[in-house]
Parts: sequence; structure tokens; C-alpha cells
Amino acid sequence: MQALILAAGKGERLRPLTETRPKVMLPVANKPILQHNLEQLSGIAEEIIIVVGYKAGTIRKHFGSSFGGTKIRYVTQTEQLGTGHAIRQAEKFLRDRFLVLMGDNLYSRHDIELCMHHDLCILVKPVENPSIFGVCMVSNGLLTDIVEKPKTPVSKLANAGLYVLDKRIFEHKPNLTARGEYEIVDSIKEVCRLAPMHAIEAADFDYITYPWDLLRVNESVLKKSGSVIDKGAKISKDTRISDPVAIGKGAELKNCVIRPYTCIGDSAVIGNFVEIKNSIIMENTKIPHLSYVGDSVIGSNCNFGAGTKIANLRFDDKPVKTRVKGRVVDSGMRKLGCMMGDNVKTGINVSIMPGAMIPPGSYINPGSVFK
Repeated sequence: MQALILAAGKGERLRPLTETRPKVMLPVANKPILQHNLEQLSGIAEEIIIVVGYKAGTIRKHFGSSFGGTKIRYVTQTEQLGTGHAIRQAEKFLRDRFLVLMGDNLYSRHDIELCMHHDLCILVKPVENPSIFGVCMVSNGLLTDIVEKPKTPVSKLANAGLYVLDKRIFEHKPNLTARGEYEIVDSIKEVCRLAPMHAIEAADFDYITYPWDLLRVNESVLKKSGSVIDKGAKISKDTRISDPVAIGKGAELKNCVIRPYTCIGDSAVIGNFVEIKNSIIMENTKIPHLSYVGDSVIGSNCNFGAGTKIANLRFDDKPVKTRVKGRVVDSGMRKLGCMMGDNVKTGINVSIMPGAMIPPGSYINPGSVFK
């Protein structure tokens, strides 16, 4: 069976992290999100077709023409006009029956295999906040309808974005939405009215909508995998590590404290009297001394001046709010530090407030407070 992965989107709600990389290349447990899904498809898919668009070269360079012995074919979606438009870019390469996955969600091999038992299938997941998803109506195990982001959901079953489809999907052209996109859901609704489409409830599924979701998913993956420490990492005897963590190739840790659910990327440097807690530190970033990073995502090639501290708790102890696409969003997290893009430099004694979004390439002056 072929597997089609949609990975062309810009991930605008994940800025500043996606200003320099596609959403599917954000790291979870020191692996790109897309790689987690490719691993689940190993031995299942005979060919993987990846629809790329935004910063496509990053994906092509990282994965090349195959993964784990499975051929990869790339199809370009020049304009990101929605999932319905994306799947049509691959129509001429698809045979009769195929899998479709969203490249920015995390799926399990178990759920993929359950879905493959049916000619047509959709993966669903009960969630507490269904109004931000497509909400599925299911009767006797079959999909009857999907309503996109309803204000008053009639079900808690979210569309998990994994489907088993066949070429009939291309007989139903989706409508243009108010956002100027064509959604695959329109075509799926038409197919399920004409043929039985089974709905399988996911046992292990996760999604990433906002930058801080990476921390939740990272924790979940590390709980299952345990610590993953590359043999090429250089860790001094006076460094204290609390499992589970992920530490990449060539990373250097000296006289520091690494607390649970932290990921240190390849060739990153964590130095004297630095404490990192529940954070993702991407490759080649240097935090050499006297700094604290908590509940944060730090991009690649950043450099912290001595005494840089990231605050992760409001004085009033309420959930941290931040700004996404020009509007204030409640993260729902009591503890949340900052989301920092690539190539950021901080001077000595910099303080960064909870929920700060720091664009790539920023320079933060010594002694300043970044809100």
C-alpha cells in the first residue's frame, strides 16, 4: 500500500519556530515530527509520497529518496491551498487504495494497521476541546458526517487526519473555504455518503497546534521511549541528569543540571551552573554558564550570555497567555517559558518573561527584560 503524507503547510501558528523550518521538521525527542511517522510506516508502506511546499528543500535534504528501505517520492504543492488541494497534487502517482496522513500529527503503528483492515477508514480521537478540530459523527462504527470547528460540538470525536481512501476521493472536488483553501474533509463527506467508511478510535495519537504543544508531545514520547543519549555526547561526571531525557550527537554537557523531559540537540553546549527543565534545545545552541531555561523551546544556533534566565510562572499563578498571529491566546499552561527562534543571541543578565515569543535572529541587550 502507498502512504501519502501531507507536509506542505507553513505552520503559521507555530511561529517563531517555523519561520526557518517546516512544521513537520520541528523536533520531538530529537527527531523531526515527520520522522516519527516514517518510522511507524516502516514495513507497512511500499512507497511513501510526501507533498511538500513551504521550505521543501529542508525535508528533501534530510530524508532523501528513501527511509528505512522504503522509497520516498516528493510532490510539490506550489501554493498552500489546503489539504484537499494537496492530495490532488499526488493524484497521478496514486494507485487504487492508499493511506493519507497529516505530517504534523503523530500516529502509532497500531492505529495505522487497524485502519488498514478496512477498505475506507478514518481515525478519530475523543478530545476535551473538539471545537478546534473537525468533529466526527459516527453511528454503528461508520462515519456519517464531519463538521469543521463547530462552535457547539455535538460530539467529542475529533478527526485525527488519518484516512484509508481510494481513487473515488478524486470524484468529489472540495469547495473553496472562507480562508481561501480546499479541505479534504469536503470530499470525504461525499465519499462516506456513498460507501461505508469505518471510524476507528485512536489508541495513541497526538497533535501540535501551537509552539507549546511540542512540550506536551515531547513529554509523552519520552515517557514511552525512556532516555535516549547518543554515544557521541560528551557528558562530564559532575553533570546531573534526571530521566527521561534525549541528548544528541556531539552535545557537550559540563557541570549542569538536566531535569526530566528535556531534549538537548546535536552539538549543543550546556555549561557550568546551567539548569534546563522540561525544554527543547535545538542543535548547535550554546547555553554555557549561569543560566536557567524552563518549559521552553529554544531554536538552533542560539547563544546565551551568562546569567540569562527564562521565567516560566506568573506572579498570579494563572495560565500563561501569549500572542499568536496577532491575537492573545491562553496557553492553558501554568508553567510556560519562551518560544525562541533560531540564531538568537542574548547578552549577560537577560531576563525573559513567561510566554515570550522571540523572532529568529534577535539580539537581546545585556541586562534587559524581554516581555
